[in-house]
This record gives sequence, structure tokens and C-alpha cells, in this order.
Amino acid sequence: MSQINQLYDIISAEQDAVLLKMLCDHPVYQGHFPGNPITPGVLTLRMVRECVSREIGRPLHYSAIKSCRYVALIRPGDTLRLQRQITDNGDSFTVKATLSEANNPEDLRLQLEAEMR
Repeated sequence: MSQINQLYDIISAEQDAVLLKMLCDHPVYQGHFPGNPITPGVLTLRMVRECVSREIGRPLHYSAIKSCRYVALIRPGDTLRLQRQITDNGDSFTVKATLSEANNPEDLRLQLEAEMR
């Protein structure tokens, strides 16, 4: 099940970036962590996969994660910029992606390089 409109909204999708707004009322924030909510890493990876799948036009899954670096926390209410480079390898896609604060690309939250099929 997609997390679009549950965990986050897509504000805009352009050729070079997707702007995302993290929603505040997702149930995961009740337990992760009460009084100090942060977005779990697995949901961050899912969010990237969903945005890439949407762009490609078909469902994708991770076949390999080459590198994944969480640089800073993602919190409810954050507005993020997903920049991605997608290379079509024929039977898979190489995805290099960064998540950063929407108004400050230097404020990185995630750096990812992965294969998706």
C-alpha cells in the first residue's frame, strides 16, 4: 500500500526534483518516538521507491542497496526535496538519490544509491 497522502504529500514533481511534505498525523509517529517523532528509515526508503516508481510508471522494488547514509532526522511537518538520477539498465534501474530540506539543498537528510527492478 502506498504511503502517498498518508505519510507524505507530493507538492510538486519536476524533472530535477520532487518536493515532499511530511504529514504529521501518520500513526507511526505515535510510537516512533512519543514526544520526539521521527520518520523511520524503512519508511524513508519506501518513500524514495514510491516516487521513483511513480516517475517510471510502474511498481519497482529494491534489488540491491549499494549505499545508504542517513545524515539527519526527518520529522513530521518537514518539507523535503528529493533529487534523483535514474539510469535505465534494461532490466533494472540504478537510482542515485538525495533527500534534503526543500529550501536548503545543503541540509542533507539521506544519500542513497540503489538498484530497483
